[in-house]
Amino acid sequence: MRPLLPEMVAGPVLGLMLALSFMGPAGPAFAGGIDDFHLKVGAAMKHVRFAQFYLRTGNLAVAGAELDEATEKWAAVSAAFGANPPGKLAGDGAVKGDIAAVAKTLSAALAAVDADERDAAAAHLKPVAGRLAALRKRNGLWIYSDCIAAMNRAMDGAWAYRRKPPDFGDAAQVAEMDKRFAALKHWYERCQREAGPRERGHPAFKRLFDGSLDSIRRLILAGKDKSALRVINNLRELRSFDRLIWLHLG
Repeated sequence: MRPLLPEMVAGPVLGLMLALSFMGPAGPAFAGGIDDFHLKVGAAMKHVRFAQFYLRTGNLAVAGAELDEATEKWAAVSAAFGANPPGKLAGDGAVKGDIAAVAKTLSAALAAVDADERDAAAAHLKPVAGRLAALRKRNGLWIYSDCIAAMNRAMDGAWAYRRKPPDFGDAAQVAEMDKRFAALKHWYERCQREAGPRERGHPAFKRLFDGSLDSIRRLILAGKDKSALRVINNLRELRSFDRLIWLHLG
């Protein structure tokens, strides 16, 4: 792991405050198997998400530090499961290739950061979470990250109204809006319910979900009242919650 340089601790104050103040409790230790696989993958992906966050803010130094951590954590995945995937994954001939591909991708992203190529680094990281989600899906596995991903997709669907609210005089557009807002409510409530002790132990869990669900309640009411301005304002607020939940709990 590379040592922290002065420029790494001089990045955006907000980003560093988020990284330091939202650290969740350490997870339980598992003695191998599929639970250990999920735990080790999750430990690496936490740093991948933070690297993506810092790449978006333009802080390549801290993004590089996060990628160093992600690479180190993923090496533990490779060492434990690269040759011997656990549980039902043992019967999936593509798992070994997926594990190796993620390692290669993290290395390429880190090289891009070292070359000050922010966009290239971000492009390398973009498909990683989806690749791992596809691995789980084809093997009948569902973990909390999958719930958060579905929740984020529901947010993306509603976010379309941030720039162009529906024509409230058009019944079809209103029906589509209601459908998207209902999907938002469904997935936020489901992810709140599905959270285990590890997620609920996160210091920001209750605040983020309570705030999100309150924002969704007001968003739905704004739609019923046909208030485009309130729809836009509530979507802005909800988007912030959505990104923070993805960053810290995804």
